Amino acid sequence: MRDVVVIGGGVVGIAVAYELARAGAAVTVLERESELATECSSGNAGMVSSTHAFPIASPTALMQGLRWMWRPDSPFKLRPRTHLLPWLARFTAASTPGRADRAGALLVQLTQLGVELHAELADAGLNESLVRRGLLDAYETEAGIEAGRSEIAARHARGLTGELLSREELLEAEPALSPDLLGGAFYPDEAYCDPLLFARGLAAAATELGVRFRCGVEVLAPAKAGGRIVALETTAGRIAVDQVVLAAGVWSPPLARDIGLYLPIEGAKGYHLEVESQSGTPRLPVYMMESKVVATPLEGRLRLSGTLELDGMDTRVDPVRVGAIRRAGDHHFPAIRGAAVRNVWRGLRPCPPDGLPMIGRVEELENLLVATGHGVGGTTLAPITAQLVREIVQGLPPSVDLELMRPDRFRRLLPSRNRAANGSQAPVPA
Repeated sequence: MRDVVVIGGGVVGIAVAYELARAGAAVTVLERESELATECSSGNAGMVSSTHAFPIASPTALMQGLRWMWRPDSPFKLRPRTHLLPWLARFTAASTPGRADRAGALLVQLTQLGVELHAELADAGLNESLVRRGLLDAYETEAGIEAGRSEIAARHARGLTGELLSREELLEAEPALSPDLLGGAFYPDEAYCDPLLFARGLAAAATELGVRFRCGVEVLAPAKAGGRIVALETTAGRIAVDQVVLAAGVWSPPLARDIGLYLPIEGAKGYHLEVESQSGTPRLPVYMMESKVVATPLEGRLRLSGTLELDGMDTRVDPVRVGAIRRAGDHHFPAIRGAAVRNVWRGLRPCPPDGLPMIGRVEELENLLVATGHGVGGTTLAPITAQLVREIVQGLPPSVDLELMRPDRFRRLLPSRNRAANGSQAPVPA
């Protein structure tokens, strides 16, 4: 097993480092922030789920997104910018029924494997915050019930388990919910965890295996020779490399661009707010169908997570979005009405236009492997991504067909800085 440098210390990079170290590799992880897992790896809803793994590109998502664009407090926000046009064109192309079905089937396969691996890690003492009690959907309207009925049928067709609940059955399953709700659904095979505890617990286990984590080290540019990356120029100096795994989330595209690889990843901003646990807060995670908000019961607090906001790399907090999340939580859980907000968080989730992660080698650089673009599913997908990376590095057949996840599927090379300087040409992305 070769020496490997992993760029990115989020949950995917940490999981990759752990898995490679278990296989005998000497692994160094470079993280630009001062601590590990400080971005979306810590602030997400913590769902470990296969039933709610939707590709963001689908005919339904396309139409719903267009309707939501005109509501300032909707779960989706798009600020029109010229740089978004190529991404939006690819999103639209990926939203055909055939492509969405293929992406959905792959996501179910990936997430089911991810859920299984999370359970194995928990059984080994490496994810002690994992709670395996199932997941509820809650419906406010008759339209929500009908949408839920259709989604359950679609999930059954993919071999997933779930059942529709009446209002009485929903309140029996989760008494903390408002009696004003009309019904819901229960998915017994789902789980959740505290995503920060999971990521840092896995990092501790990786450290025991010899992984070296270097925080506060930003990769500035790669140095190439003979079809390989030979070194990384960083804020801590030049680092020689043998194998490189790019797992830097929304920060992956500029690094890829420096080596001529086009990764159309947009930062999809999401938020959470947390209130202290009250008597009457839920014991199960709840997905609020109409508002697209998830309530996750964590230690001493209830996390309310939601929204998908395409606005470039803008990390400002939009109080309108936060207010919409809070109102959804108050409506569904009477016990938290008036409870003080402990904190508000926002993060940029790395979303390719077809909603599928980018996992695999890059043809033009034999020692580069990409593992990024996990969208809202990084926590669920981190263990299976790590397994796939390890299989690729070891030259083993991958557990999942990687064709739809090829990092270069959006077309090959852009002129890199080095190529531009040398005056050579590169294909323009389609």
